[in-house]
Amino acid sequence: MSEGRDPSAQQPSSGSPRFPDPSAPGSPSSADGTALPPGQRDLPWEATAERRDLWGPRQQALEGTVRPPTGSAVGPVHRSWLVRLGSPVVAGGLAALATLAVVLGTGLGGPLLALAAAAGIGILALGGTGIAVNRPIGTVQERPVLDASVLSSTREVLERILEADAATRDKLAPLRPQASSTPAAALVLEDIDSLLTRIDALVGTEALQALRPSAGEVTMLEGIACRYVPELVDAAEDTIGFLRTFAGTARRDALANLESVRAQLSVLAEGVERIEADLVGGVSRDLEVHAEFLRARFADQHLNPIIDV
Repeated sequence: MSEGRDPSAQQPSSGSPRFPDPSAPGSPSSADGTALPPGQRDLPWEATAERRDLWGPRQQALEGTVRPPTGSAVGPVHRSWLVRLGSPVVAGGLAALATLAVVLGTGLGGPLLALAAAAGIGILALGGTGIAVNRPIGTVQERPVLDASVLSSTREVLERILEADAATRDKLAPLRPQASSTPAAALVLEDIDSLLTRIDALVGTEALQALRPSAGEVTMLEGIACRYVPELVDAAEDTIGFLRTFAGTARRDALANLESVRAQLSVLAEGVERIEADLVGGVSRDLEVHAEFLRARFADQHLNPIIDV
């Protein structure tokens, strides 16, 4: 990703079953079958598709437990078992005791009728509470509502931004389990989600909806949501995948790659913040002014961005 990165960085180990040495006899190498020298071996995230087979691991049988996508191990976060199990039992028990006391205390029925009523009410309370507390804790993102007065041309662009944000969120979902063991990767995903939330909030404002589709704020926001963020997500996805199988120097480079992605996300967040401030202050800028702001911020942070601003 960075122009200054040395493409001769060595892979984690040579000759191990998990990370085979590309220069070893029998290893895939250049087109004519000769092994490439270290200086010509691309890092996995910098290599072309044709050259990625130079890097491990070798294909072999998977080990461990295979879980379905809907399984609890990879699904949304749930409450603790004590709450999920204890709350329904306590609620059902209290409801049954209350019903029993009311029926017997008021003389509405005999012991058998009281027990039957208490059992029925207790089961209903237990079931209702159980459904409520065992519902997965989700973070459902509500889609901003576009006012009926929004110009059709502006509505089209804003809908495109919202659809791009939704597609990016869908792409983040399977990455979260992979990133859970790597704090740097988890932070990148959090930054992406936060940026998407801010973009959606901007789309939902009256000030932005009142602009024409050619306005610099609308055009820049479309570029961030539909092009810049997806490109950074693709880069993060590739790097997170490599982190699961690589170690040593290659892993350190991958982590540096993630930090660079996070820094670029930070610059985009500053661009969104600037648009927010402009809308509040009633200031309008053209697309080139917004783009120049991003280019200057990338230069200030000495970043060589993936995105082409």
